[in-house]
Amino acid sequence: MMKRSHTTVLDDLPEWIVIEEILVWLPPKDLFRCRAVCKLWRSATSTDKFMLDNCRRQPLLPVITQDIPGQEGVRFVVFRDKSVGADQKLCPIIQHSKFHNLLGACDGFLILFSESDFWICNPATRKCAILPQPRVPSSSAGVPRIYIAGFYQHQPSGEYRVLWFSRGCLCGYVLRFGSDKPRIISRPSVSSRLPEFWHQGEFDSCYSSQVNHRGSLHWLTGIYMETAVDIMVFDTVTETFRWMRSPGRLGRRVSLLEMDNKLASCIDNDASIEIWVMQDYEAEVWALKYRINLLAMNTSPQFKYISKMALLNQRELLICCHTPSVGPDYLLHCDTDGKFLGYYEMKEGTYSTYFTNQYFQESMIPLPFCEMQEEGGVDKEPPFFIGL
Repeated sequence: MMKRSHTTVLDDLPEWIVIEEILVWLPPKDLFRCRAVCKLWRSATSTDKFMLDNCRRQPLLPVITQDIPGQEGVRFVVFRDKSVGADQKLCPIIQHSKFHNLLGACDGFLILFSESDFWICNPATRKCAILPQPRVPSSSAGVPRIYIAGFYQHQPSGEYRVLWFSRGCLCGYVLRFGSDKPRIISRPSVSSRLPEFWHQGEFDSCYSSQVNHRGSLHWLTGIYMETAVDIMVFDTVTETFRWMRSPGRLGRRVSLLEMDNKLASCIDNDASIEIWVMQDYEAEVWALKYRINLLAMNTSPQFKYISKMALLNQRELLICCHTPSVGPDYLLHCDTDGKFLGYYEMKEGTYSTYFTNQYFQESMIPLPFCEMQEEGGVDKEPPFFIGL
């Protein structure tokens, strides 16, 4: 009796091609299954370099917040345009029974605020831990006076770090994962173009449009203002601040994006959306790349105004649109040439939807909490659902 052959086309390929050109492109869910094939695959896909390379090959998915109807709480979803059926395009990754905010996203990790705790979690691995925070006195209302401005990987050390600011204070804090001992840094000067009410929380990751580009965090300050406002830049290597010019155009700045590996700013002029791309980063030279005529776009229902937008596939936009008060809101899907690609309606009485300022990439990277893992803090039951 002949034995059934278990060989595949992969058996004829060099192992480095299988690992570096095939497995590295798979989503984490498929990679976890591939690890059970053989010890070599498990070992090769468990290195820090492989996991980081794999994460950064995954699509950037805009994270959207939805209110939970009938209760105090929200859920976070990602938009998957390739899903089958309209109802499956919005895939939940986090759901909470009490109010919380998404404060940061980097390499598959999300930072959330729940009641008095900050949490770091990875929805792909369903692991989470409480994030240490700088010790700053709380306000009279019991709400922490600190807020998260940025979340990044420090390239020289490979450490994941969080940038905190203290409201009403001229100092900031840099805190690496697994530590509760922050390093104090000088808070950036405030642009004279910002109105007074922006001076305290203009870099809060909940409200400001931000992008991690060329190893620096960029904040679009004064969002929705009609005049040009400078962009704050934080170099994640030297961990210093500076200002950058934004496009000198009138209109509401609604989003800061990274398009074709370049920094881009989206400006809403009611009848059209302009996308300005920085052609020369060092010289801070901007050029108009796309102008999308919203009035010429045949959409149904007709929307009244837009609030935020996110980039899909480098050539497609997802725009949060609002109809008159009697109608539902919806997500408009179009390309950069102004072609209407569809929409996702938020049915009245179900969810109210708006964009966060974060993008999520699936990742199999374990939580970088060496000290907390030893104490068993990673597996503490979170007050929210995690999963993809």
